[in-house]
Amino acid sequence: MTDSTSIAPPAVTANLSSAEGLDLSQFEQVRTEVQAWQTSHGTQVRFVEARQLPMVDLIVRFNAGTSVDGEHSGLAALTMYMLDEGTERLNAEQFAEQTERLGAILSTQIRLEHASLSLRCLSSEVVLAQAVALFTEMLARPAFDAQQLVKVKQQLRAFQSSRYNAAPTRAQSELFSRLYAGHPYAAPLGSTEQGIQALTAQDLRDFHQRAYSANNLQVSIVGDLSRAQAEALVEQLAEALPQGWAAAELPPVSPTSAASAHVPTPAANNTLLLAVPMSGRPSQADYPALVLAADVLGSGFDSRLMQELRQRRGLTYHISCRPSPLKAGGVLAIGWDCAAQYREASRELVAGMLEALVNEGPTNAELELSRRQLSGQLVRSVATNSGLVELLSRGSHQGLPADHLVTYQAQLSAVSARSARQALQEHLDLSRMVTVSLGSDQPQQPLPPLPHSDR
Repeated sequence: MTDSTSIAPPAVTANLSSAEGLDLSQFEQVRTEVQAWQTSHGTQVRFVEARQLPMVDLIVRFNAGTSVDGEHSGLAALTMYMLDEGTERLNAEQFAEQTERLGAILSTQIRLEHASLSLRCLSSEVVLAQAVALFTEMLARPAFDAQQLVKVKQQLRAFQSSRYNAAPTRAQSELFSRLYAGHPYAAPLGSTEQGIQALTAQDLRDFHQRAYSANNLQVSIVGDLSRAQAEALVEQLAEALPQGWAAAELPPVSPTSAASAHVPTPAANNTLLLAVPMSGRPSQADYPALVLAADVLGSGFDSRLMQELRQRRGLTYHISCRPSPLKAGGVLAIGWDCAAQYREASRELVAGMLEALVNEGPTNAELELSRRQLSGQLVRSVATNSGLVELLSRGSHQGLPADHLVTYQAQLSAVSARSARQALQEHLDLSRMVTVSLGSDQPQQPLPPLPHSDR
């Protein structure tokens, strides 16, 4: 059982100059050529030929996330975590030995909307062929061995318990249960102890035969191979998988009322999440405006929230704002920690700053700084095979066109203060704001006065 989580790169500091006097805030244009096609099995493919390194990076993303568990909590997660625990031909130890012998790196990731598995290996003909064959065997013919299932259940219960006891993930769970009440998104942790215990090996086999089918799959490849080699690789994979099933579209999220809740825990500080429903989707023309506005509000040291809550008031060490464009209904969420006695005052401050941004929009100077930061993040991501293949996989899942990486910087440049304000007002519903806090419950106090220099 393995898991990986991608972390967004830090924001670029604007207006830096090198020793040679070059303006490092001006980034090169991304010109990555992405090839896209659909196989006869219905598999969606994105591919970039990159000959600089003798490596191949591959991500397969199935529409098999925790939101398709249905009545069987933990089904999607347990199925995915069992894939690398042995195949019909190899037991778990033999599978691990062959993976290590090839020098291949396998990782897995389960989210609300998808299950992703990745392979990284050398591009030499022999190694690539054997690594892809082993990867295909893992995906298409897992053993779901009963003894391994007992072990993985224990690991998954321990993993979920640790996540639930961690303030950020517990806060997200509490937030989503309120924001998405009655919807499959309402349980972002994806598994309960009772659900995990009740699942059988046959349950996993049945789910695998549906969810891990070729036309429920998106494949992204970056590396030292040709288009013909990439096509053959995907055909080999798709041919071996179950056929003919695709996940149904999730129902739209039903509107919920505004709410604020505090969950007492032993922690001295409070962890807070404030969120509002977001209707914007990455495939919509004004979505870059939402991304820029969120960056202005709470991404990086120069963002409004960091400047106000950390620099001026010393209320928190870090605060961030991030849009999550889920298919059935997205969310814009702001997260921070603070002293327990300032929970309500800081919540009111953050809510007011979000409302001000929606009503007034960002300034042109703020947009320019955010454009530079986002452009810099993009350039750094496409510069590595692992970063690029993750961008391809994410873009495919979000329904973005194949040339999205090439056009994204121009889309950011086209955003004005007015269009950003319009996008915020159209896609964010402040009347349904939900706030969740965790930590000790202490008498609330007003915010301390600002230092004299900041008044």
